[in-house]
Amino acid sequence: MKLLAIETTAPVATVALWRDGEVTRYSADDTKKHAETVLPLVERLLAETGETLSAMDYFAVDIGPGSFTGVRIGVCIANAFGYAMQKPVIGCNALETLREALRGVSEPVCTMIDARNGNAYAALYEGENVLLEPKAVAVAEYLDRLPGIVRFAGDVPGLAQSDPASARYPDAGALARLAARRTERAQERALPLYLRASQAERLHKREA
Repeated sequence: MKLLAIETTAPVATVALWRDGEVTRYSADDTKKHAETVLPLVERLLAETGETLSAMDYFAVDIGPGSFTGVRIGVCIANAFGYAMQKPVIGCNALETLREALRGVSEPVCTMIDARNGNAYAALYEGENVLLEPKAVAVAEYLDRLPGIVRFAGDVPGLAQSDPASARYPDAGALARLAARRTERAQERALPLYLRASQAERLHKREA
């Protein structure tokens, strides 16, 4: 099986090829915007691995939550590839993609993505089970709900960084490994997962 994974919810875009259990990952130039880097990065990955878009069995994409612009870019590109190649698209959310870095640990894993002003997108996993579904939360209140011993992954200050094994941001290599186990999710197109309105929408609502 061959699968191309696209990760654009993090500050730096990454892409990865899953090919019969082996993962090849490339990272973009962190000084450029995702819209400028993703397609050239895919071209480089395919050229250097000797693959083509038409050879892929699946395309995978991080559907969010995260950067609204990043989510839209990744989902649009993956869906365009799927449509053009007539191949299905697997959508995985950013919180479960983060969990991949700690897959196999015995403790529950809380994944968090900073949403600013004391807020975050969060979920809680134990093995392959979802204990608390992804949602937008107030960090302090959410932490009070967690069981005693929990591992963290994500970019909320002071939490995940204390665990050297964890990932700070979602990564295409982790996404590729996760999507390869989630082929039952494959659809004609992926849909973004935002969990809350964008900042512009929230400001407009306040002013209305």
